[in-house]
Amino acid sequence: MTTLSVGDFRSNLAASLNLVDQGEQIFLRRHNKIYAIVLVDEDDLSVTPQMAEKLANARKEFQERKTLVFDSAASAQQWMDEL
Repeated sequence: MTTLSVGDFRSNLAASLNLVDQGEQIFLRRHNKIYAIVLVDEDDLSVTPQMAEKLANARKEFQERKTLVFDSAASAQQWMDEL
């Protein structure tokens, strides 16, 4: 997981996007807010009403801190392996 300022992201745009391509989580910090940079597949570009509802529910769960947070892909994989 990498957190960058907007300025650092601008200065290292290609390298940052390459990290996302490799599965790294990239977050941008701007005015005490954090934004996630994610790779989007062509199929993800059209949001159905059902998907919009799922996204709204996921945002609500995140805001209520009802989501799982992992510090690395390895720790997420370990958690899944233990299921």
